[in-house]
Amino acid sequence: MKKIGIIISVLVLSLILTGCQNQDFTFELIGETYLNHTVDSPYNEKGFMAKSDGNDISSYVTIENNIDTTASGDYEVTYTLDYENITETLTRHVYYRDQGCSKYIYEDDNDDIVVTNLTQCGVQFTEYLDTYITLRFYYEDDSYHDQATHIYNNVENILKDYHKLSDKYDVYDGYVNVKSINNNPTEVHTIDQKLFDMIQFTLEHQDEVNNRFNIALGPVLNIWHDYRDNCQINNVCEVPSMTELENADAYTNPADIVLDEQNYTIQLGPSMSLDLGGVSKGFISGVLTDYLDALDLYGYLINNGESNISIGGLHPSRDNGKYILAITDPTFRTNYYATVYLSDGDQLVTSGDYQKYYIVDDTVYHHIIHNETLMPERYSRSVSIVTDDPGLADLYSTALFTMTIQEGQTFVNNIDGLEAIWYGLDDTIYFSENFEEDYLIETFK
Repeated sequence: MKKIGIIISVLVLSLILTGCQNQDFTFELIGETYLNHTVDSPYNEKGFMAKSDGNDISSYVTIENNIDTTASGDYEVTYTLDYENITETLTRHVYYRDQGCSKYIYEDDNDDIVVTNLTQCGVQFTEYLDTYITLRFYYEDDSYHDQATHIYNNVENILKDYHKLSDKYDVYDGYVNVKSINNNPTEVHTIDQKLFDMIQFTLEHQDEVNNRFNIALGPVLNIWHDYRDNCQINNVCEVPSMTELENADAYTNPADIVLDEQNYTIQLGPSMSLDLGGVSKGFISGVLTDYLDALDLYGYLINNGESNISIGGLHPSRDNGKYILAITDPTFRTNYYATVYLSDGDQLVTSGDYQKYYIVDDTVYHHIIHNETLMPERYSRSVSIVTDDPGLADLYSTALFTMTIQEGQTFVNNIDGLEAIWYGLDDTIYFSENFEEDYLIETFK
């Protein structure tokens, strides 16, 4: 796809007639030359100024437009002045788009206005996966005029389905979800293929991360969740005993999960429970990118709760086509500690200790639990990884956070197409072998 840009300086026309001695002449638009409107909203005329020697000559101006407020399109309003021996025309450009969409116009490095052939659209969802999810996409010419709402709805339906299927806290009418399975683990449950695929994907790949992820760790994670809630809600801040954790760990063997691929059924062992928290957002991001990649979009960015970023296509205004992303400073002394370039197909996923945690005796207990020590080991403040598979990205970042930085670097350096950056406990920034060369723009420490 090729971006077509027209560089136009903002039009403010002031003419001084050379044929008329001592005559001051002004003819200019009032308000913006380029206006964005939402379909079905009224167009309100901004007006113009027309004067000769201080006298109003607006009656000599004819205004015409081709605006259809009911349809997306690029429209023009023309203002033609026919006065004495002078004929001049001004043009205002009016762009009608779907809700959340607008003509993509920007200022370049020379402060010139660039009017592209692109439309940008954006929407935010707040009801799914316990986070804020933002989608921004760009399309060329009129390829998706009046279709943005349809795209929004399709994305929301994906989020809604996977939110309900992967939820371990609530059940929903018409859904057999993770909560349903955990409520009756030894029952044979027939589940939606979407949930089956997510569980199967996790089981097939969790051994690839040095056994640092376990989909069946639910009984242990539930204990830590309850202790964290008790601290945050009731101000009773304690650490579970190792006996309590080890007793729960007896029911975390993933080999006791029985899947039937032909009938989409699942059965767990007694007292077991699933937890997809370390992989679900990434897996769902993969479903979203598959949908968006099937469209003929110029580019898109999915921000799945700040910790999962997916990039597709090209950035609309950068010559290299890359997006610039910031990585959150886990200390919050600044907003971010590094910026990176991301390209088509890149996934940026972060795991850290700064969102879900509680403190006991000045020690931070975060939500990412080492499945062997059963504790929230703390070797860094955060780790961010870049790779091309959203589901694996989430799995990798979760597992890497439970490794020492040196272990993590060795792990990452042995996998093609995987790079990582760590924020250390001592405020030092660490990198995998090729991260700086391939992605890093700047650090701020």
